[in-house]
Amino acid sequence: MWVTKVLKSFRYALEGLKFTVVTQRNMRIHFLAALGVLLLSLYLPMSKTEVLLLFVTIILVLFAELINTAVEAVVDMVTEEYHPLAKVAKDVAAGAVLLTAGLAVIVGISVFYPYLNTLFQGLIGESADPADIGFAAIIAFDFFFTLMIKGWLHRMGKSDWEPSMTTSIAFCVATLIVAVIGSLILTLLVYFLTALIVGSRLRLQPNRLSIFLGMVLGTSVAFIGVQLL
Repeated sequence: MWVTKVLKSFRYALEGLKFTVVTQRNMRIHFLAALGVLLLSLYLPMSKTEVLLLFVTIILVLFAELINTAVEAVVDMVTEEYHPLAKVAKDVAAGAVLLTAGLAVIVGISVFYPYLNTLFQGLIGESADPADIGFAAIIAFDFFFTLMIKGWLHRMGKSDWEPSMTTSIAFCVATLIVAVIGSLILTLLVYFLTALIVGSRLRLQPNRLSIFLGMVLGTSVAFIGVQLL
């Protein structure tokens, strides 16, 4: 009897996975990304610890997407009309997916960079300035620090002072690139690209103060982070 219950539980679980893969575009993207990562791990001489770390990270991302889908289904079942609490539930669930995806990016960079950098330098046949893995930590810190400031200012009722997340990360990455390369022409090109990002943000979000604060915050975090490395 208990065997039948266990088999039914497995069947229901597989149906849930199948439903999520069939109906959720993001889950299909996660599955394809996971497949690519696993295939790449077979090609590279990775240690068991690194492979296990990749497996755990992949499972976390897929788990968060499953929870997000479940929350969306329950909210849609309870109400089909717009409700602020329904929006909060969906946004929080999506935030969980975003955090795990960010963790996956950091883990992927930390694990794959040494191998890919060796392959790249073998292809180009010359030495290049190695990017420090600490740069990924600086970008992650900038993301969480900006998010914390946005939440703090929102609770104080000063939404106009919330720094732009997109602009903050863009200028953080640009400053890190400049710190690694140290070339005037490439510096101008990098900041030209960030200027294009700022221009697009101005068209979508006319709050110039938010964009300016994002620029200052991202640049400051990157500059201080580079000094501490």
